Amino acid sequence: MIYSLLSAPGAAADGLTMAYIIVSVLLGIAIVVALIAQIAIIVGYFRGNRRENSLGLTGGELARKVLDEKGMTDVKVKKCTFLRALFFGNHYSISKKTVYLRKYTIDKKSLTSSAMALQKVALAEQHRNGDKKMIVRSRLQGLGIFAPAMFIPFVIIGILVDALVLAYPLVTYIAIVFGVLFIVFGFIVTILNYPVEKKAMARAVRWMEEENLATAEEKEIIRKIYRSYLIEYAMQIVVAILRLIQMILKILMAAKKR
Repeated sequence: MIYSLLSAPGAAADGLTMAYIIVSVLLGIAIVVALIAQIAIIVGYFRGNRRENSLGLTGGELARKVLDEKGMTDVKVKKCTFLRALFFGNHYSISKKTVYLRKYTIDKKSLTSSAMALQKVALAEQHRNGDKKMIVRSRLQGLGIFAPAMFIPFVIIGILVDALVLAYPLVTYIAIVFGVLFIVFGFIVTILNYPVEKKAMARAVRWMEEENLATAEEKEIIRKIYRSYLIEYAMQIVVAILRLIQMILKILMAAKKR
């Protein structure tokens, strides 16, 4: 009985349509959650940036202090150039063995500066310790660093692909292929980024606790900043998976119509 219903004309197409609708709804929810996480990051970042840390150290001074204490005297701390700040932000360069910090991170004595400086120093420690995931991520540094910033263009391009598919059926498959490639690209970026960044954040928090680099209140504020980043990374994975499923369903739906 069930088999005959599924094999009836139009049943498969209806099933695909229903699956597409369900996935699209879930995707919409995931996008909203990811956007909320991004807003939380921005709010937490600016709130922390307005509050001076209890150490009275700038981000650059704190980074240098921890690097020296952990035996990483060969790792440099430098201010980002305009282009580095624009395209990479605060980051650790595996090729140059340098922690690069934005102007308002390296020169400011804020909680946000402390959070960003410690997390990037933790990445340098992963490099020194030969962490394979970190090294692979860093060899694709452009991909890893851009992961957080890719979310909005990722969604916009997905919407444009959908519009293109609907407006020009002849280029349906070409549009879908490009859409799938972009989604897979975003998925790989996030998969590489998440465990490395999470480990560095956990290490930074341990330093704060073990070496009294922050008060209890400051640690909680910094933890919230880190959690917002991790939630946003996790939601990027969910969005990428759902978008990939959505595009596969679109391929199957287009094939059924032919």
